[in-house]
Amino acid sequence: MTGVGTGSLREGDADALADLLRAARCEDPGPVLPWVLLEGLLRLVPCDLGVTYQAHDHRRRQSLLVQGVMDDGTRGVEEPGPTAPDDRFWHLWWSSICSWPQRTGDLASVIHTGDLYPTERARLADPMHAEVLTDSTAELMVSLPAPPGEARRLLFQRWSGGPFTERDRRLLELARPHVQELFLLAERRRAEVPRLTRREWEVLALAGAGLSTEDIAAALWISRGTVRKHAEHIRERCGTHTLAEAAARALPHAPVAVPRR
Repeated sequence: MTGVGTGSLREGDADALADLLRAARCEDPGPVLPWVLLEGLLRLVPCDLGVTYQAHDHRRRQSLLVQGVMDDGTRGVEEPGPTAPDDRFWHLWWSSICSWPQRTGDLASVIHTGDLYPTERARLADPMHAEVLTDSTAELMVSLPAPPGEARRLLFQRWSGGPFTERDRRLLELARPHVQELFLLAERRRAEVPRLTRREWEVLALAGAGLSTEDIAAALWISRGTVRKHAEHIRERCGTHTLAEAAARALPHAPVAVPRR
């Protein structure tokens, strides 16, 4: 794992996180994220209010799904659906910490309530905390990519035990890109999309864009016979008769690194 300095981490943190991420790849994908991932993150960053994955559609004022693990081990999934037009959460959402990543375009930073509210008095002066988030005294928010108008995030919440530390933030910054990979992997596993090699994904992406066998071979600098071999394997793995059918089924769940045309 690379990309974030580990100077503030405790000894063994990086290894514990790597072990957790490996385990999450093999476990049941869960409703959105593997349960073992949320439970492991809760062990690494303890929260007496728990850890939740949340998906919100602000334009429709609707919470799409909440998957959470509480500190007592309780698991829960909610699909709240539309809320009342006068619900205070949505009136306050856009001006609060909840929408900070979307308003700034910075999804990479892990947001700590202390970043925006350095004192308890300042935090309680925010209407969102004073009127809606009354049970929480400290939050860490890990944002994930989402369609326009939506927000996807992991929310770590505490009622007691003091504020989160820079170690907690660093650990989640280290975890964040891997959580997104696990999110995409879980979607593919739930859709029963088979594992393909990177080259097979590339062949499938080009075929889905309408390229012929000859054009795919030229684009990837491989022979037409190799393209046909890849195509045969893709059709077998996807259980389809044509590459077009395989592309329609599998490409929506393709790894983000696969080139599209």
